[in-house]
Amino acid sequence: MSEVETKTEAPDPAHLAAVLRRRQAMRARLDQAEILFEDVNREATRLLAAQYRATKSTKADVTLGGEDDTKFATVTRVGGEAEARVTDRAAFEGWVRDTYPDHFGVRIVPARTEVFVEDAFTDRVLAAATAANGAQFADPDTGVIHDVPGVAIQPTRSPYFRWLFTRTSKRQPLDGRELAAEAIESGRLDLDAPLAIEAPATENATA
Repeated sequence: MSEVETKTEAPDPAHLAAVLRRRQAMRARLDQAEILFEDVNREATRLLAAQYRATKSTKADVTLGGEDDTKFATVTRVGGEAEARVTDRAAFEGWVRDTYPDHFGVRIVPARTEVFVEDAFTDRVLAAATAANGAQFADPDTGVIHDVPGVAIQPTRSPYFRWLFTRTSKRQPLDGRELAAEAIESGRLDLDAPLAIEAPATENATA
C-alpha cells in the first residue's frame, strides 16, 4: 500500500511578499553600509598608519565621543612578519657547492643533468638567516659566520590593525557592540551625518 503524498500548500501571498520585500530592503541597506564602511575603514587605516609613523603608537581606544568618553572598542597595530628566502638560486647553490660540498650534488634526470642542494640543509640555512634577520649562517661546528649569497629577508605578512569591541565587566554590563547600538538608537552617535574625511586645514600664522 503506497503512502499518500501530502499536498504542499503555497505560502500566503501577502506574507511571502512581505518577507521578500524585507529581505531585499535589508540587503540594499547592507550594501550601502558596506560601501560606507569601506570608505571610513580606508581612512581609519590611513590615519592610524600616519599616527604610528609619527609617534610609534600601536594602540588606541575608541570612545562614543562628545561628552561621553565611554570606551566601546580598541584598535591595535599588529606588526608584519618576515623570513629568509632564496632569491637567487644559482648564487645560493654556488655558495653551498664551494662552502658545504657535502650538501651539494648532481643528479641525472631524463634528458638533462641538474645540480641540487639538500632540502634539509636549505631549511637550516634559511631558519638561521631568519633568526639573524639577515642573510647570514653561523656554522655550528666552526662558529664561522657566513654571508649567504642569493638569500634575502622578505616580508611574509604586512602590518595590519586589529579591532576589538570591549567586553562586559562588573562596572559595565554592556559589551562594545551593545554600547554602540544603544548610542545609535538614542541619537548620541549619528552614522547618517556626513563625515569630513579630509582633516580641517590648519591656519598658518603668517604676518
